[in-house]
Amino acid sequence: MRAAVAALVVIPGAAAARPPARAPGPSSPYRTVVRAGRDDGLDAQRRLDAQRPGFHTAIELAAERGARSADGLPEILARSAGATVRSLGGLGQFSALSLRGSSAQQVALFLDGVPLSSGSGGVVNLADLPLDALGAVTIYRGLVPIAYGGAALGGAVDLGSDLRCDPDPRLRAVVGAGSFASREARVGATVPLRTRSRGHARMDMSKTTSAPRHCLDLRAGYTGSAGDFRFHNIGETPLDPSDDRLDRRVNNGYDRLLTQVAFHGRAGGLRYSVQELLFFKEQGVPSMATGAQARHTRLGSLSARTVARVRRTWSKGHVEGVFGVLVEQVRFRDPVGEIGLARDDQRTRALDLYASPRGRVAAWRGAEIGLVADVRGELVGVDERAASMGGLGATGDARRRRVAGGLGLELDQRLLAGRLQLAPAVRLDVLRSHFAVPAGEGEQSDEGRDHTSVGVSPRLGARMSLRPGISLRASAGRYFRPPTLVELFGDRGYAVGNEGLRPERGTGLDVGLVVDTAPGRTTLYAHAAGFVTWSQDLIAWTQTGPYLRPTNLDRARVAGLETAAALRLLGGDLELRGNYTLLATRNGSAEPSMRGQPLPGRPRHELFVQVTAGHAYDLRGFAFAPRLGLTVEHAARTWLDPSGRFEVPARTLVGAFIELHLLGRIHLAAEVRNLLGARVATWHPPVAGSPAVTVPISDFFFFPLPGTSLWTTLRVDLQPPRRPRTTERPI
Repeated sequence: MRAAVAALVVIPGAAAARPPARAPGPSSPYRTVVRAGRDDGLDAQRRLDAQRPGFHTAIELAAERGARSADGLPEILARSAGATVRSLGGLGQFSALSLRGSSAQQVALFLDGVPLSSGSGGVVNLADLPLDALGAVTIYRGLVPIAYGGAALGGAVDLGSDLRCDPDPRLRAVVGAGSFASREARVGATVPLRTRSRGHARMDMSKTTSAPRHCLDLRAGYTGSAGDFRFHNIGETPLDPSDDRLDRRVNNGYDRLLTQVAFHGRAGGLRYSVQELLFFKEQGVPSMATGAQARHTRLGSLSARTVARVRRTWSKGHVEGVFGVLVEQVRFRDPVGEIGLARDDQRTRALDLYASPRGRVAAWRGAEIGLVADVRGELVGVDERAASMGGLGATGDARRRRVAGGLGLELDQRLLAGRLQLAPAVRLDVLRSHFAVPAGEGEQSDEGRDHTSVGVSPRLGARMSLRPGISLRASAGRYFRPPTLVELFGDRGYAVGNEGLRPERGTGLDVGLVVDTAPGRTTLYAHAAGFVTWSQDLIAWTQTGPYLRPTNLDRARVAGLETAAALRLLGGDLELRGNYTLLATRNGSAEPSMRGQPLPGRPRHELFVQVTAGHAYDLRGFAFAPRLGLTVEHAARTWLDPSGRFEVPARTLVGAFIELHLLGRIHLAAEVRNLLGARVATWHPPVAGSPAVTVPISDFFFFPLPGTSLWTTLRVDLQPPRRPRTTERPI
């Protein structure tokens, strides 16, 4: 299920070119509220377009429409061009992101420039990245800045914290509730820290409203759900409909807590931020919709993450340091072997350290040179407390570590009075892995070994302004990604490792147009791009029964087309937004049964459309802004296996929402997802003569998605916030 977070929606306003509103007449108490500026939620997008070539999406979360919970990041990302999100079903359950037909492992995720992937978790679970403390999301497709490493063949996503220093304190509270006993409560405060002048001199009243130099942010939030939606259970015999039944999902709930303490500010040309995030989650792990369901399998996570940034800016450039520390403990319990290959009680502890100095300086006319270096150390300890299985008697205990270092250089050259931008870059990555364990430890027949991996990632981006508001963009790059610990050794039940995996390498190309019309009552922002990626030794996860196992595909190709558009009419009273992605994938494996088949988990067609309508009114000093919206999402069928035999049927989901904003401080929203109640699809088994079978709609086969669901939210701002700024431009 693409779950959901509170609607942080800014009242739509008119464009700057809009004439002033007339005074209200005696026959009508209403008048139109007029705002200066474009106020269309695309300011961050335009800034990023002006800074970098390539294709990217900058999302200001305050401008996102609809109602969603704090665990709704998967839904927001899924509505972006080129993005595919796959979920096990239900709010808070595992969700993974791919871009332009990539694997989830080929997409790098960051928080304020610090990598989020950990050795204990492998693929980043989007459901474990709450929106409570975020202000912006930036998605890079194709050309990835060198600060985000050399492994992001699919792209990179940087989550920007909502750290703003306003002149006055801000207090905010959010409550939400929805179907399947879903609930949330969040509170937050931003406190400006003012310092007294020497000698208690008289305060300059002209400066009392200026932004303070230092701020303290405090946030705390809880989200939970029972996840007990009804679904179509196909029983123990998938090809025999006689034991099919309407069942209720069990062991699909969770409880999640997040707290954030942040100290940030500026002093002259120095800017800094330090934040501590504490995360706790306890959840059930559901099984496939094939008969009896898992009832006792649990997953618990506890982590503390520190993220710090310091940046010094001067007229010719800047230098910056980005630092991160993660301490994490995860416990997986499968006491009766409902999910995994055997009963399991595994505790995984991880320590992740990251540091990256970087800088950018003006070189010659129209040119800047960027340099980035980073070092990362990961230590993972596995304590398996269930009795060992098999004749070899391996304990399952293991301590593994990896140290990685990278160095990147980038040139940003502007020519033809700024109309042409060229950005060549190169990055070198060296990884030293210590995966060998003593005899009798680790997995059965553990083949972990110590080794060194080296990868070079050159890339080039170009942008040409054809005329005001229209630019031609193109990029090419080479990327390198070694397998993760989870890919090599498995995790906590669903994933079975493959210790013989080889690093994957790939080359990507894209070219397209970006169109951005001038401000007015009608505005259009759109892009269209074609792309292709060639991979060698592509690591692909395939589903076999309830388990996922990675394998190397000798060669693979992903080609496609993505388009997206945002159209505002009547000064924002009517908005249309949508995107479409077409994929043509090919398995180039030497294995005859796989060669020429589509790659698993990549839908050929994906479509998202959203239409919203609303207006801002003022009734005798009482400002209110209602808005209605409708969404349509479609994903074509995908394949489970590299031989193209087992398919996941296509699905189409329709949703609707309503928002009401009062006095700029009270925001109410309600959203219905899967409005038509789609629960089942038709599956054609790869067995000659077999009849079509009714199965639950799903992202992963036989892991059902919910039917119709409702989410409502109420947010109160005691001090209306300004639009959040996005993260700094990456180097």
